[in-house]
Amino acid sequence: MILRPARREDAAAIARFIWMAESEMVEFMTGSADPAEAQAILEGWVTSPTENRYSLSNNLVAELDGRPAGSIIAFPADSQAVLDTLLVKDIRGRGRVIDRLYSEGEPGTYYLSTMGVDPECRGRGVGSALIQAAGERARELGFARLSLLVSKNKDRARALYERLGFRVGGEIDIADARYYRMLRDVSPTP
Repeated sequence: MILRPARREDAAAIARFIWMAESEMVEFMTGSADPAEAQAILEGWVTSPTENRYSLSNNLVAELDGRPAGSIIAFPADSQAVLDTLLVKDIRGRGRVIDRLYSEGEPGTYYLSTMGVDPECRGRGVGSALIQAAGERARELGFARLSLLVSKNKDRARALYERLGFRVGGEIDIADARYYRMLRDVSPTP
């Protein structure tokens, strides 16, 4: 497995991973129930020259057999409002009434926003490797903690995060869904 920064040619795969991870929010955010149209909008956000949460610069990709097997999107939680400016503008342009997206990451942490793994690659350590790589990036940037949200109905994902040292630090409601906020200290440099 190769872990690397995302490249422009990864955009379609990253958009698919976002769809898998955020299916409950993608239709709202893109304004489309059509998977092909929503995928195109997500790809546009991934490759946009305007920095946003989905930008290539916030993505790490796990590659297996020469193709993307999964990706993780992570950024400083305190930068979310700025990163979401483009998305809010696009969502408004699609007829949704919205002032901002929900504040998701715990302030002062490196926020693991979205992770998706190709179903054919699950059970091969891809998710664990992506989370570990994001933790290393956080440490390099000087963060002491990671944060993430996991839907209360995603028991398998929550179990993975707990195996990797995350603990529930509270609960949060976003739209009509309830999430666990999970936190983990960043491992010190060996």
